[in-house]
Amino acid sequence: MRRNVAVNVTGIHSRPGEPTEKIMTSSAGIYQDMEDGRRLVEYDEEQDAGNGVVKVHNKVFIASDGRSMEILRSGATENRLEFGKELKYDTEYNTPYGSMTMRVITTSFEFNEGRIDDDMKIMAEYALEMEGQILSDSMIIIEIKNAEAR
Repeated sequence: MRRNVAVNVTGIHSRPGEPTEKIMTSSAGIYQDMEDGRRLVEYDEEQDAGNGVVKVHNKVFIASDGRSMEILRSGATENRLEFGKELKYDTEYNTPYGSMTMRVITTSFEFNEGRIDDDMKIMAEYALEMEGQILSDSMIIIEIKNAEAR
């Protein structure tokens, strides 16, 4: 089953010595049930890169048991992120300026389904670490709403 969905993403990042940064994006996307029981949400987003806007394609895979998710990002920025309760994951973060190895340390993960088909909310709190130092404490909230039911 494939459906059109609205995808709202909020990212909150706290870095030492800097004000908390909150980034919100809204995109049209596609929701699909996978044969292996996972759920897939695909959407494109535009990000301000300082010297212009870049597009990033996102694939969000939600585990069949709802206890973890994987985000694959491609385009100007490429990386693979995994989130699950108390999960530590190393990833290569590729940007137009170079690559860096980072560790994602999930401190909490929640997946909730709404009462309307395909309405879902995913929330992950995590730390980003590089070379043993925490770069930021972050939170990602992904809200998915069935665009066809409205």
